[in-house]
Amino acid sequence: MNLLVEIKNLWNWFLAFRSMTLPGEIGLKDLWAYQTDQQEKGLAAGTINRRLDYMLGILRELAEQDQPVDQSVFRIRYIPRPESLPRHLSAEESQRLENFILQRLNTPDFNLRLQNACVLVMLHSGLRAGECVDLRLQDLDLPGKRLIIRAGKGQRDRLVYLSESACQAIQLYLQGSQRQPGDFVWLQKNGKPLSTELLRKQVAQIGTTVGIDHLFPHRLRHTCATRLLNAGMDIVQIQKLLGHENLTTTMIYARVQDATVEADYRRFTSQIERQRTPLSNTPIAAHSWPTQIVKVPLTIDNSV
Repeated sequence: MNLLVEIKNLWNWFLAFRSMTLPGEIGLKDLWAYQTDQQEKGLAAGTINRRLDYMLGILRELAEQDQPVDQSVFRIRYIPRPESLPRHLSAEESQRLENFILQRLNTPDFNLRLQNACVLVMLHSGLRAGECVDLRLQDLDLPGKRLIIRAGKGQRDRLVYLSESACQAIQLYLQGSQRQPGDFVWLQKNGKPLSTELLRKQVAQIGTTVGIDHLFPHRLRHTCATRLLNAGMDIVQIQKLLGHENLTTTMIYARVQDATVEADYRRFTSQIERQRTPLSNTPIAAHSWPTQIVKVPLTIDNSV
């Protein structure tokens, strides 16, 4: 939804709830009422919080301009968002997607070559959509099979590695093009840079073609991390590749690796079982069993 439309709808809700004429008339109780109303209508916590952000931004702007604003509104607490796990593709889905892209790598269609390269870079290197569209030619090192993300999330640069197939797709896409080092890597046929919105649409269309619902760039990023973790890559190295500031963010992926957890569990329990020492290697004949129970003094050790 367009930002201006969301703000207009939000303000109309407050007008309907109370007879207000100015945003500055909104109080903390009004924000609470809005949260409750929207939750009852089934809106997600993230959506409600985002809309409140818009309103609070307007109120802060008014306060900085010395307009009358109820300061209580800035004490509003956002609705806690339910903790969700990354939505990565299954092994079958990721393989199906990859096969689809690889089968059309040598297509003469310029737009398809652009899509192929973008999908493989995100699927194999874990780039965010914004990081992908912001790439410049000077950031690419195809002989070294790597690229540099400049001023990524948190304004940090990082080095990212490219797979063989991603490099091939990029080379096919750039074939014959005359560019300057500072030019964007991803240009459409009309010469305009690829936007994140168009990238999302193209990825969604590919998902529809291969039978994967709700395919979007960030799922490719999640899938990259999941596959690397399942393959045994150290999680600290995955953290560096994805550009996570905190390891706890990357650790979320470790919680969805049921296959990895099960495989490790069965391997280690198998080792334990093989090393188990039996109680006795020689069975005791029945006639040799003790006929009397020998009482042993019980000593209790409280030092543990």
